[in-house]
Amino acid sequence: MVFNACALLVRRGVSVSRLTIPVRALVFPQIKPLSNVRSFSVWCSSIRSLKSSRISTALVSAGSSSRHVATDCDANSKFAPGCIEPRLVATLAEVEDLPNHPEVLLIDVREPAELEATGRIPTSINIPLKTVQRELGLGAEAFEAKYGRKKPTLADPLIFSCRSGVRAGQAALQADQLGYRNVKNYVGSWLEYGPKHGLPV
Repeated sequence: MVFNACALLVRRGVSVSRLTIPVRALVFPQIKPLSNVRSFSVWCSSIRSLKSSRISTALVSAGSSSRHVATDCDANSKFAPGCIEPRLVATLAEVEDLPNHPEVLLIDVREPAELEATGRIPTSINIPLKTVQRELGLGAEAFEAKYGRKKPTLADPLIFSCRSGVRAGQAALQADQLGYRNVKNYVGSWLEYGPKHGLPV
């Protein structure tokens, strides 16, 4: 949702910011499908909270073909970067503090070749996105033998990361659907963590 992205910018210390997003990328549950809207501009003010927002629309000239617009974030997009609620987002600070929290499992869902090129976040294990469901279905002994970490219970905290938060969101949804109840998406993922630690992206 647009305001989630806006709020992320504000939390990171941006005092005034403007987002202009193509309508086809928008997910906004209060608005019915729009046929003649090209873009929304969202203004955010305030250092620590979203105090005011303004939405303006730019109309496509008469005679232009209309486009279908998605109107809400459904259950299948609850961990997607554009739809996720703040309580489901893992922060950089949380990820950096993971060595002090062995009870939290960080799963990097990038491909092994990506990790070889960039490095990995300390304490993380690598389970590529396409194998997440299968690997989380392993028995406890098999999981620990393969990954060197205790298999999480359904109540244990799980964080997923990738390069940009998109695949991590898909993996988090899969875990959620398997019954894991304490799942987060590190939306910043490697594009945030790597530069902060002088590592290639």
